[in-house]
Amino acid sequence: MKKTYIWAILMLVAASLACNLPFVSSSPDESPDDLAASLPDEIDVEISDVSLLEPVALSGAQRQMLLAKGSPNRFTLMFSDGMREETWYYDHLGYEVTFRNGEIFTDNDSTEPVDAVDFVTIYYPWQFNAEMGLSGLLRVTEVDTFAMESLEDAFQEDVSLVYLKGLDVGLRGEDLLFVRTIPVGEGARTFDIPVSQPTAKPATDDADNLTASEAAHQGTHSYDVYCLYSDGVEDEYSDEKLWEFTDEGLLIDDSYALPKIRDNFYGIDDDEGGYYVNFHEGDVTITGGLLEEDGLGNMVQIDFTCVLTPAE
Repeated sequence: MKKTYIWAILMLVAASLACNLPFVSSSPDESPDDLAASLPDEIDVEISDVSLLEPVALSGAQRQMLLAKGSPNRFTLMFSDGMREETWYYDHLGYEVTFRNGEIFTDNDSTEPVDAVDFVTIYYPWQFNAEMGLSGLLRVTEVDTFAMESLEDAFQEDVSLVYLKGLDVGLRGEDLLFVRTIPVGEGARTFDIPVSQPTAKPATDDADNLTASEAAHQGTHSYDVYCLYSDGVEDEYSDEKLWEFTDEGLLIDDSYALPKIRDNFYGIDDDEGGYYVNFHEGDVTITGGLLEEDGLGNMVQIDFTCVLTPAE
């Protein structure tokens, strides 16, 4: 990998930080309104290779990270000479980790944790790959306006910066150089994250005093479910859940109640490995463990994370 190539990517990232204009046109006579109206017509959003829109496969190390810490608050991707470098930031934990082609390259837990995280990016690292190009970005972000700035004069090659909802992206031709999430405005969502390992406390005396995240899921709802297990198994299916918030805690499908740990967070830890439910306005995350018998007859614990997204 060439050091000059890495430096060029870093310069592109620095340039993106310095630019604040909502729209940048290659034509000095074109107004922002004209640009917003004309750009979608100039870009072909059809993709001949639809596989470029498929999620990038997760490595074993990344699956374990998701099981242990969940999805990152924000992330940066860099692509260079066949190398995919991903830095995942867990601001609420004061932790960040960098993967190179799926393997952990560096990690750092020396940053002061943020006591409350009010937003996270609406995107996930596995949604982006180096070959998807601008048309793929438009499909992933589902935007109809964006800004684009050519840096060809500065770098003497076809490189540019693109600003989309909650993202800025560096392009060389149609190949991605970097992706950086900017979790603000429509590019962010509220995410209630436990800062540390929670300890159980009594449920509130007023069962009707729900948070916005709890109220969004109260009652019966249909979900698209994605589960990831520590043995590498992945599962996707549809399900219907009944959530009832009572003085005793969270009642699930009229069958069992989980004690309240904190707002939006319910669970129990037992000999079977534990079971926790975390409510967000846009989804529900279930984490825990279960005991299974392996091929030798030994009982082993399998950890899992399931994300329930409201079905359309």
